Amino acid sequence: MKKMGLLVLPLLAAWLVGCASQKAPVVVEAEAPAAQSWSADVPPWYLNPPEDDGNIYGIGSAKLARPERSQSAAENRARTSLAFQLEALVDAMETDYYNEAGTIKDAAVAESFEAVSRQLASARVSGAKVTERKVGSDGTVYALVAYSQAAAKEDITKRLIETAASKNARIKTDAVLKAMDEALKNKSSPEPVDTGGE
Repeated sequence: MKKMGLLVLPLLAAWLVGCASQKAPVVVEAEAPAAQSWSADVPPWYLNPPEDDGNIYGIGSAKLARPERSQSAAENRARTSLAFQLEALVDAMETDYYNEAGTIKDAAVAESFEAVSRQLASARVSGAKVTERKVGSDGTVYALVAYSQAAAKEDITKRLIETAASKNARIKTDAVLKAMDEALKNKSSPEPVDTGGE
C-alpha cells in the first residue's frame, strides 16, 4: 500500500504542476491541401456539371465489383439526380403556379402537383440520354445524363394536366406553362446521389 502511495504522489504532483503551468494553446494552421488528389481522376463535368438553357443534367458515380454493374449503377444514380432536380422544379412550379393563376391553394390542385412529383421520382427519367461516361483508374464509373428542357416541360405539364383532370382539379393550363418556364429559369445544379448500393 505504501508503494502505491509512492507511485500516486509523483503522478499527482506532475499533474498539478502541469495544470498550473499551462500555456495558451499553440494554434497550428493546417496546410491547405494542394489540388485534391482524387480530383485529377474525376472528370471535370462531374465536379462542375454543365449548365445551359437546353438541358437539365444529372451526375452519378459507382464502383462495384463488376464494371458493367458499375456503369449501370452510375447511370441510374445520374438519372436519380436528375429526378430530384425535376421534383424541385415541380415544387417551385407549384409556388409559381399559384402566383400566376392568382388563386388560393386548392387541395385537388396541390394533390396533382404532389402526384406528379412522386411519378417523376419513380420514373427515373427514362428519356434522359447518357452524354458522358468515364472510368477512373480505381474502377469508379462516372456518368453524366442530359434531359431536354423542352421534353421536361412537355412531360411535367402533360402529367400535371392529366393528373389534375383525373382529380377534377380546376387547373389553368396557361398558368402551368408559365410556372414551368419560371421554374426552368431558376433550376439548380445537379448533386451526386447516394442510393445506398445500386
